[in-house]
Amino acid sequence: MEYYVIYDLNDNIIAYINTLEELSLYTQLRKKQLKYKLKNKDFIYYIYSNTYRKIYKFL
Repeated sequence: MEYYVIYDLNDNIIAYINTLEELSLYTQLRKKQLKYKLKNKDFIYYIYSNTYRKIYKFL
């Protein structure tokens, strides 16, 4: 079971998300796109309101 945590660039926790579907709804990114970006990576960056945020994947 994997889960996701979204941080800002100052490493403050923004959100804790349990499933890929919830992550897709929260970030407004497609599930297929998220799977591709997170493949073999621990975290990715995405842009939200002209700022970067980090999405970490935990197993």
